[in-house]
Amino acid sequence: MRKAITVLCTAALTLTMAWGLPQTAASAKTVMKIGHSMPADTFRQKSLVVFKEIVEKETEGRVEVQLYPSGQLGTEMETLEAVKLGSVEGFRSGGFEEAAPLLEIYSMPFLFSDMEGIHKVTRGPLGEEIAKSVEPAGMVILATGDSGLFRQITNNVRPITQPSDLKGLKMRTPPMSTIVKTMEALGANVVSIPFIETYMGLKTGVADGEENPLTNIVSMKFYEVQKYLTLVNYQYHAEMFYVNKTWFDGLDEKDQKILKDAAKEMMLVSDKIVAEDDAKCMTFLKDKMEVNSLTSEQHQAFVEAVQPVYEYYIDKGMFTQEMIDRIREAAAN
Repeated sequence: MRKAITVLCTAALTLTMAWGLPQTAASAKTVMKIGHSMPADTFRQKSLVVFKEIVEKETEGRVEVQLYPSGQLGTEMETLEAVKLGSVEGFRSGGFEEAAPLLEIYSMPFLFSDMEGIHKVTRGPLGEEIAKSVEPAGMVILATGDSGLFRQITNNVRPITQPSDLKGLKMRTPPMSTIVKTMEALGANVVSIPFIETYMGLKTGVADGEENPLTNIVSMKFYEVQKYLTLVNYQYHAEMFYVNKTWFDGLDEKDQKILKDAAKEMMLVSDKIVAEDDAKCMTFLKDKMEVNSLTSEQHQAFVEAVQPVYEYYIDKGMFTQEMIDRIREAAAN
């Protein structure tokens, strides 16, 4: 009888392993699929590899991290929706109104004056408070970092040193409302061109100029078809690490802490790569374009010109003046 029971148990274990049936809690493993839109040689994938290594080591294999760069899991909006639904566990990208309207606050024009102030917010208690705004959508944000440093302006018509210099220029922008509203407030005529087609649009004159971080200006070779670069530092884009809330809440507290700590370490690595790349691009572009920096008085003129953008979003109920004031205070202290 004992021999027969042993044979049956061995057979059952064999079937469990062969058919992928659930095993005991001690041997259980959870898979964390993470998608993003950038190629494998960029800061997102490089830092996500760090996250994967930390999580798999610290959880002793209880959490297996699978990375899917280059939009393998769909477009950014499709992947974000998949995280909400739980068919994908994680996603790295910028702030989207589709995730939570409050996240758009990071991209308000001239909200920040330097990266140190930004990190005081994104890495501090106020950043955690803003991150909680995605929870009603079924997600949590484990860490917030830099999608790029400040966005700058290039064009082929004239140097940009005051808001009136933008008046009438055909400026290519992505379909992001805070960018469109800002360019309109500065008097530019907004032109919608897909990112991958922007180079040809600038070359053929469909657009006079564009706005992007220095890293994009270099990687897309916009400097080949643009003459003037203005270091205006007008907008910052945050980088969020979204995770499905139901999946995350299902982990034990020990593994939740491991993931949170690994996510913060990942973003520090990511931010360091972004800063280094931006500095290299600045050195490169000095020899390729006419570079204009703003005086404090010129900068203030731009700040005053975009105040209607703040009024628009506050009236719309996206966020409050109180939150704007709290961010500025946190960044300054």
